[in-house]
Amino acid sequence: MPLFHYHALTKHGHSQTGDWFGASVKDLYQHLSQHQLRLLSSRIINTNSNLSIFSKKISLDTLIDFCIHMDQLHKVKMPLPESMLALATTTPSRSFKVILYKLHESIIQGSLLSDACAKHPRVFDSIFIQCLNIAEKTGDLSQAFQDLETHLKWKQTHQQQLKSSLRYPMMLFALLIGLIGFMAVFVTPHLQDFLQILNVNDTPLALKSLVSLCHYLQNYGSISFLILTGIIFMGIVSCRISLKFRELWQKLYLLIPGLGLLKKRLIITDFIHSLSLLLGQKLELISSIEKSAETIPLLPIRKKLIAIPVSIKKGYLLSHACLDTKMFKPLVIRLIQLGEESGNLSILLKETAEFEKRNTLRQLQALLAWTEPFLLIIMGIIMMWIVAATVVPLYDNLAVFDL
Repeated sequence: MPLFHYHALTKHGHSQTGDWFGASVKDLYQHLSQHQLRLLSSRIINTNSNLSIFSKKISLDTLIDFCIHMDQLHKVKMPLPESMLALATTTPSRSFKVILYKLHESIIQGSLLSDACAKHPRVFDSIFIQCLNIAEKTGDLSQAFQDLETHLKWKQTHQQQLKSSLRYPMMLFALLIGLIGFMAVFVTPHLQDFLQILNVNDTPLALKSLVSLCHYLQNYGSISFLILTGIIFMGIVSCRISLKFRELWQKLYLLIPGLGLLKKRLIITDFIHSLSLLLGQKLELISSIEKSAETIPLLPIRKKLIAIPVSIKKGYLLSHACLDTKMFKPLVIRLIQLGEESGNLSILLKETAEFEKRNTLRQLQALLAWTEPFLLIIMGIIMMWIVAATVVPLYDNLAVFDL
């Protein structure tokens, strides 16, 4: 059924807009009439829940709000179909509104909530679905939503710390590019014309290089920008539609000195935390590892982690299987061994994830501590280059003026 965006009038003549999920405009008209609203206009919104390669993903904030509201609505014994409709009327995300209406429709037709969520893998990952599946068997959906809320908040904090660490270097880099572009496009052409008026033939090397850059940007800048944009666009599309190309690009990404290693450790930390969540839900070890590995975004790492259940089925312990992947640090392996020996594997994995997150973010900040002065040094060199290309020629030719 389509999603309608309508514009209606209340009985007092006030304008009101909203979204409604139904079969036809006639049903929309009857629905609004029951609420004493008069339909003025309506249009159908795309309700394709299989998000396209260019569509915006559902944010973690939206999923966290979903878990919080579902926990509260389940505690007051509100039926699941009504809970979905209640959330759909309040959520600000139109994409998620569509998903909620789809979930409502599936539940009305007899599907379980986990099965309904499984139809939207771009929104609900295997961890989310598995937690709901276990909760439906135990009858404790409220606890499942609380655990998922904690897990999503952990991931959100993780991402926010990473973004805050990268924000300042990225701003410096953007400022550097903007400075070069401004000087090359707006300052250098006028300076060159001024020196020609002064009949200056002995142009310094710094000015020659800046003028060459200016000419290149003026003549080929737009073409270069379009080519670069096209390459990035084709790369994104190829990564979305070709697994082999995505895996090749991800392997190259992991080979970047410093950044690749940190990215790998952050992903392993997410894997450990997801594994601790599923083990805490009393899911068997092999299934927990398989479901946690499915959420890994980088294919080279996912392939190595999927090999862990294969080793366990052959009789190896989890610690030994993790050691064979060469993806875990010795301290992490030791903590897993302690969890196996004590029987508190879920708790120790959660503590290990917290420890690894703090350690990895500390290493990232240490790397950025060297990156920031490096960018400042480059900016200083470029400023010296610009000064040598602009100010120095002017001072050298002040003699032409009768002062």
